[in-house]
Amino acid sequence: MSKKLLILETSVTLQKLFTTTLDSDDYTIQFVNDGKAAIYALFENPCDLFLVNCDIQNPNGFEIVRIVRSMKCFKDLTIGMYASFPSPLDEDFAKDSGATSFVRLDQKTLVLNVDELAQLSGQRLDKGSLSQLKKNIDDSYLFLQSAKLLAKTSYKNALYANLVHLIINLENIEEMVKSMLLLIAEVCEVPIACMYIVENDGPHGYYVCSENLGEKDIADFINVCSSDFEKIQPDCNAAKITPKCLEKRNALDRFFSGKVQLSSYENDSLKTVDGNGYFGSIHIVSEGNITSEKQEFFGFCVKSVGDIFSKALIVKEKIFFEKRIRRAFSRFVPEQIIDSLVLQADTSDEKIGVGETRAVAILFSDIRSFTNISEKNKPDVLVAFLNRYFSTMVDIIKKHGGTIDKFIGDAIMAEFGTPVSYEDNCHRAVSAAYEMREALSTIEIGDLVLPDGMQFNIGIGIHYGDVIVGSIGSKDKTDYSVIGDNVNLASRLEGLTKTYGTQILVSQSVLEDAGEDSFCFRHLDDVRVKGKKNAVPIYAVDRSAEEFPFDYKDAYLKGMDLYKQGIWNLAKNYFEKALAIVNGDKAAKLMLSRCEEFIANPPENWDGAIAFMTK
Repeated sequence: MSKKLLILETSVTLQKLFTTTLDSDDYTIQFVNDGKAAIYALFENPCDLFLVNCDIQNPNGFEIVRIVRSMKCFKDLTIGMYASFPSPLDEDFAKDSGATSFVRLDQKTLVLNVDELAQLSGQRLDKGSLSQLKKNIDDSYLFLQSAKLLAKTSYKNALYANLVHLIINLENIEEMVKSMLLLIAEVCEVPIACMYIVENDGPHGYYVCSENLGEKDIADFINVCSSDFEKIQPDCNAAKITPKCLEKRNALDRFFSGKVQLSSYENDSLKTVDGNGYFGSIHIVSEGNITSEKQEFFGFCVKSVGDIFSKALIVKEKIFFEKRIRRAFSRFVPEQIIDSLVLQADTSDEKIGVGETRAVAILFSDIRSFTNISEKNKPDVLVAFLNRYFSTMVDIIKKHGGTIDKFIGDAIMAEFGTPVSYEDNCHRAVSAAYEMREALSTIEIGDLVLPDGMQFNIGIGIHYGDVIVGSIGSKDKTDYSVIGDNVNLASRLEGLTKTYGTQILVSQSVLEDAGEDSFCFRHLDDVRVKGKKNAVPIYAVDRSAEEFPFDYKDAYLKGMDLYKQGIWNLAKNYFEKALAIVNGDKAAKLMLSRCEEFIANPPENWDGAIAFMTK
């Protein structure tokens, strides 16, 4: 049996498209040229499927669909809308006006789209209501129906304006929810309204109610709300959430007599911005039935609240994120880095702090022989001195764009390249180390007592490589930090500054990234530290090219070349020459003693690198 198809279309060309494309055995088509004629035709000759052109004017196609949908007998009528030249918003307007679907006028897909719509149609028209309304249908009725729709639209606009106004309480989510729930309760004429919402710190429940509402009625209502919320958020364990009463308002008492059971319950879910998930739900209950008009307003409120709150929560999350970042980093990170980090979070999809790999320059510094110093001083003197020392060093590191990761006793661990990275991270790290070394003489010793013959000194190790960056810790305490073998290597280099008698020691990767000519780097050795299979060339950072004479550096490098080849007897001569030029040089003395040891006891499988197996 063919389906009855009513089409509101004025264009003869488009009418011909429908008649030639759709199979006459499947469809009986009736065309009408204006909206009033279409509505009368729906009563005179009820159809299975009603198609409306969006471009119809006076009134436009969207308003015609709204008028048809406002009549109870056509509530379930299958309605499709289409456009000759669809605009980007036509499909959204069609859906908002009540159309079942938007049809594309493409000869290849038109039949398929109409067939799919026809499958939705059936004996769903309310024939009793249709027959009753048919007796009253006239121009006057249509005018009144249009006026009601206009009034309803104006009311919805006013409602939406009130809901948008709630954003002024963005900083106070409870106040925002309270105002919204009170508005919904008034609009829907119910004595209680509840909202469940997933915030930054987890799910929460809130409600407002009449002052006269009993605790049992409230508890029964909350139990139902909790059960429905858990259906859309099964991981939230809603039963353990105790919704907070935001206000008991006597103005809601007029919606609760206590004589009629609270039986008409409605709820709806709040969708995320992308429409793919839910972040909350809203619930109401009433004495007696909730009218279809109130149901419509409730649905409108929930949809509007979903749009407003989902965006508001995103803004609040950004504000929360910015405050947390500033609070966490303000003491250890330059203000401009915090600004960049917050801007990056606003303009990029990159996730900060959830675990990522980055190339970072890691700096470790340590006070030499601090254990011995500690034994000579009282705790309060030590703490006061460390605070002065750390304040100076932290200011220098921040000045060069570095981030303080942590204090480890008297040691400082810092990074250059996270949370904000620059093109010259290694140059910044070495510049900071250079200035830290020069600043030692400016730090007030105060009452600190140094062991006899000891000068206040530090060692600094810097390495550059990939590390894992993220918020690391437990549920109660987390730190934004870095981990990985390259972090360990930077720490080993700091420890080796004592072995080689230099204040700053950097790896080959730092030299290459900073630029060989950017500082006075001096090759000291190739070492294999614990946790690393491959040898790492290490370099001192001198104050100037004149700090060590050319003849010394020439002899040392020639000795190193022979040493790495395993020609220790000749290498020994060059290290002796270097030591004679710079008397007491710890690095030259160390290499000389190694040559003497290896001449007497040649190591097996020599590859030119010495192994340090202790931390």
